[in-house]
Amino acid sequence: MRSRSDPTMTRRGHVARCCGSAALVGLALLSTSLAGCAEPRTVPLAQQQVANPPERAKRLFYIGLGLYSEQWSENDVVELAGKLQAASKYRVVPMIASNVASATRPYPIADDATIAALIGSAAGQAGADDIVFVDISSHGGRQALARKVGANATTAISSRELARKLEPLAGHRTVVVISACYSGSLIGDLRAPDRIVITAARADRSSFGCAPDSRHTFFGEAELQAFGQPDRSLHQLFAAMRDAVARMESAHRYQPSEPQVSVGREMADLYDAPLF
Repeated sequence: MRSRSDPTMTRRGHVARCCGSAALVGLALLSTSLAGCAEPRTVPLAQQQVANPPERAKRLFYIGLGLYSEQWSENDVVELAGKLQAASKYRVVPMIASNVASATRPYPIADDATIAALIGSAAGQAGADDIVFVDISSHGGRQALARKVGANATTAISSRELARKLEPLAGHRTVVVISACYSGSLIGDLRAPDRIVITAARADRSSFGCAPDSRHTFFGEAELQAFGQPDRSLHQLFAAMRDAVARMESAHRYQPSEPQVSVGREMADLYDAPLF
């Protein structure tokens, strides 16, 4: 099992090979009370509809970005979308991009244009009661994420560049989850009052489980296990992910990656609400 660190990649000195439901709400029937033997008052259907407008299901716009060209990167973000659709109290709107090259490519390439289009789409559609959930899996280094498309050369996305890409989401309640080595080092540039940032490792630690033939990274597997359990808050889910990662690392005698979380001041209630 490999750490996601790669000495052949550099960005700011070192870029590492790193781990990184729709509810239909019907109209409520209006009932009338009886006063003695009086006949019940009939309320016309049109008035019922005005008095009881249908409630729109809250949505979770899921942006999954598999930035690296190995299958675990795509699996991490694709399979989490499925878990959220099965367990979340929100209606999940999945939008996925992946840099895995295949003969039958099911997802667009996670290049700058695609990432901008997905973020712009979510920002343009999300309402006040909705959530945007950005899930990223790749290798990483200090204040940078690796991006590799197929057999092309590896490039890097700095934490500041990623922050600029996420700017259209300002004003929307957003959860950003990053599975990559040293991903805690991105928190400083990504934190915002209306954002929760969860990372697979602290700023100076690797994360694990990203061998080319791996199905998931350690953190990606922990995400799937946690989000597969309904009626839990992000606070509970983060604790479950952190504990699961620690068990896997201990079994292999790896240095603990110590996943991190940053909760914006406007997101404390959401962090503790049983949403998933």
